[in-house]
Amino acid sequence: MMEERSKSEMNGGQLNGHAMPKVMRQVKRADDKLVAFVEERPIVALGVAVALGYMVGRLMTRLG
Repeated sequence: MMEERSKSEMNGGQLNGHAMPKVMRQVKRADDKLVAFVEERPIVALGVAVALGYMVGRLMTRLG
């Protein structure tokens, strides 16, 4: 049992070699979608960013 744990730790916790490339592709695709949205609707993207920043700030002042 201890030997199996150390092997998975050496692999970075991956069960197979395909886990990281799949995550990388998903992150790249999400980034591409976000960039396309910002390019198509910059004012809306700015408004959403400001609104989220305001909400996070309000939440942090209440919790902090």
